[in-house]
Amino acid sequence: MAGELLPIGTRPKLVASFDPPEAEARFREWQAAHAEALAAIPPDAWRVEYGRTGVGPYARVRVDEAHLPGELETA
Repeated sequence: MAGELLPIGTRPKLVASFDPPEAEARFREWQAAHAEALAAIPPDAWRVEYGRTGVGPYARVRVDEAHLPGELETA
């Protein structure tokens, strides 16, 4: 298959997921509890994906495998 062996870089790993209801509040609590570990990760190596369902907002936190600290390996 074309492009099959091309390097695609690091893969982001899902480390936390927050579904409605109250996803934003639970995400903020998680973020505060893991602030030290998140501060040690380069800013471009982790991301928060968010969106909205019919029930309310959700959030997903992903960290590139190369920068994943052990204390965040939860998902």
